[in-house]
Amino acid sequence: MDVKQLQFVNLANEWPEGEMQINNQLQFNSETDKRIVRCNANFEYKKNDITQLILGVQTVFEFTRDSWSALYQLDGDQWVLPAGLVQHMADITIGSARGIMAVRSEEAGIPKQILPLINPGQMLRNNIAFKRVPQQQQPAGNAIPLDGTLGNA
Repeated sequence: MDVKQLQFVNLANEWPEGEMQINNQLQFNSETDKRIVRCNANFEYKKNDITQLILGVQTVFEFTRDSWSALYQLDGDQWVLPAGLVQHMADITIGSARGIMAVRSEEAGIPKQILPLINPGQMLRNNIAFKRVPQQQQPAGNAIPLDGTLGNA
């Protein structure tokens, strides 16, 4: 339904040379009454424990009524997204973040930065469930921190 750049913050006075530490996080949340699931990906680039760059990207997925209903489990009063679907949503989000990073780093005049290779299938092995709650009571979501050792740029 949508791809959004939530943040792109360049905190470096001068872009440091050499390897950088990259911390990553994925978070899923939903508006069950609207059949919407969001996947947020956050990336933080650090050099010597000092944050240099922050990128936040969100993809928004809307389900048809039939598709959403098929995910509902009456027993737990929740919608369950299968691990394969969650992995696919994460892959789309990470791919979107790669494109945004390429364009924004060029616009900011910093050397092109890359995101490390990330395999959502290795991190997201379980289904994700969203309880049925009114919109004003929606929980923040399920955060899945990705291993910060996935790669250095």
